[in-house]
Amino acid sequence: MDGSKTRGLTDGFFTGINYWASKNATRMWDDYDPESVEADFAKLRDAGVTHLRVFPLWPSFQPLTALYTPASHVEPYEYRFGEEALPDTEAGRAGVSEEACGHFESFCSLAEKYGLRLIVGLITGHMSFRNFMPPAFVNLPLIGNSTVLKWQLRFVRYFVRRFRDRDCIAAWDLGNEVNNIASPGVTTEADFYTWCSAIADTIRANDGTRPVVSGMDSASPERGMVNLRMIGEVCDIHTCHPYNIFSTKADPLPTMKPILDPVFKCRMYEDLSKVPTFVQEFGAIGYLNCSEKTEAAFYRAAAWAALTHGCHGVMWWCAFDQGQHRFAPYDWNNIGSDYGFFGRDGRAKLIAEENLRFKTVLAKLPGGKLPPHRTDGVILVPRDNGDADPDKLRAAFLLGKQANLDFRFSYSPDPIPDAPLYVLPSLESNQSIPAHRLDELLNKVREGAVLYLSLGKALFRDIPAMTGVEMAYRACVPEERKLCLDGAELPLFCPVRYEIEKTEAEVLGRDAQGRPMFFEKRLGKGKVFFLTAPLEEYAGMKPGVFWDGQQPPYSLVYRYLAKAAGGRRIADSDSPWVRLTEHPIDENSAYLAAVNYAPQAQTAHLTLREGKLETPEGKPLESTAVSLRENDGVILIWRR
Repeated sequence: MDGSKTRGLTDGFFTGINYWASKNATRMWDDYDPESVEADFAKLRDAGVTHLRVFPLWPSFQPLTALYTPASHVEPYEYRFGEEALPDTEAGRAGVSEEACGHFESFCSLAEKYGLRLIVGLITGHMSFRNFMPPAFVNLPLIGNSTVLKWQLRFVRYFVRRFRDRDCIAAWDLGNEVNNIASPGVTTEADFYTWCSAIADTIRANDGTRPVVSGMDSASPERGMVNLRMIGEVCDIHTCHPYNIFSTKADPLPTMKPILDPVFKCRMYEDLSKVPTFVQEFGAIGYLNCSEKTEAAFYRAAAWAALTHGCHGVMWWCAFDQGQHRFAPYDWNNIGSDYGFFGRDGRAKLIAEENLRFKTVLAKLPGGKLPPHRTDGVILVPRDNGDADPDKLRAAFLLGKQANLDFRFSYSPDPIPDAPLYVLPSLESNQSIPAHRLDELLNKVREGAVLYLSLGKALFRDIPAMTGVEMAYRACVPEERKLCLDGAELPLFCPVRYEIEKTEAEVLGRDAQGRPMFFEKRLGKGKVFFLTAPLEEYAGMKPGVFWDGQQPPYSLVYRYLAKAAGGRRIADSDSPWVRLTEHPIDENSAYLAAVNYAPQAQTAHLTLREGKLETPEGKPLESTAVSLRENDGVILIWRR
């Protein structure tokens, strides 16, 4: 892809917001009020927002009605706007409302007046747990039906042509989470691929200067309707929509797992799809889940985390509270309510102030972003046949973070990238990695890399040859075992009992009964670490591992990997909650970013391999102790 097409979304780090008008939300195009929109834009600009994701609601812009005769009860005889014939104009032939487009013209003019860039969700047929469609298509599959697709393409072609010259438009989005307008059990993966390709190609045919953004909330590696293989082929930029209440609800909002969940998804999606990925939606979702203070603290830490891990930008859901509305979907959906930057009365909440503070951090960075952060290894995502569980992959990412390791991701069926360390976490499937890729991986180890694998239920090939561990037998007897490691006891739930017959590997850790569990073996010039328990699966499910200071230090296992892989990091932190990223400037200097992932103030003592630290203004630090308020971050400069 031409990298110039993504400028404005990937050339610097941006903070944006998902926008519906404060006055009337999803009804804004049918009851358009430019004065209200302008007042909204002034507030958003003053809060430091630069990008808006906006939604031309599909039935408002293409309000088609199908008319039938007795002889045409399957296919419509004619399409109209209600009872009115479609105008003999370009818009009319596309089934598009000139009135709605006039409102969008006004909207673009206001955005340009206030310096706001727009990411336009073209087929907005899903919003806040309600589906919207033109009356003509109420009883038809919205994806997979050729008649519906014909009219969707006409809409996209007309709309993109009409507005492609507006300077405020930064990107075209396929539509908000369009998988949610697919018919369950009817729309196939092939239908969805065809739909996405047709919409994306129509956008490009009519505007080759702007990127096509997926607008998707989540994706699996290669199976399922929305998958990263497809996204990488079809779109220029991918997105994620992570919410604590759906994916990390066991942990309090302003703690490590919810804060780093957007980063984990963004990094994995980008690495596997091979297109830039940003956090297009995230939010606290209301004040039973948090207070306004902790909401602002969560935003502060999440923005810091996204910046320091190369996630391109963050967009909050959403701009204005919506709980005052009494029409669907807000009348149905109790969580579709008060989670804006601004309250029902228009007041700026604490989160808006945090966005302004964060903008001052960006303003001090060249180009408004940090250089790419150093990574130390690769998490190999198991083949997507039931083993690509995001909970365990996230846990591996977080355990590495606590052990001073930053990971990138690679899909196990893909060519094995060069790296000093590879992680295959909590293997469940017998088909986690193809044999020819395992051969590649083991060759990397023989040449000097480190491999770590932990076992769940998988019957994994060549374990004795790889690990030096021979099993007398295994039994599917679920039990809790305690891994004793460096004086700590780490409780783990093991779905399978592995009885060790003999081992050529060094035993690093045993259970409380003295049975070996954690092993190290040299393989060529490299090493293999082997754990007979699904550490990552357990840590991913157990509440408290990444926020309760009384939990055992499960990251000890990953400390062994960090040491064996060579310890290339220039600094480490003694706090499990204040974690670091390193951003090389040149061979003699780097930015060092420290983020506090705890909802309490923390002081971390940094250990430097060499060199010294100073502030971005060039003032030497007298101490390597870094004190941060709750959920805050700081950028330092290391010099050799």
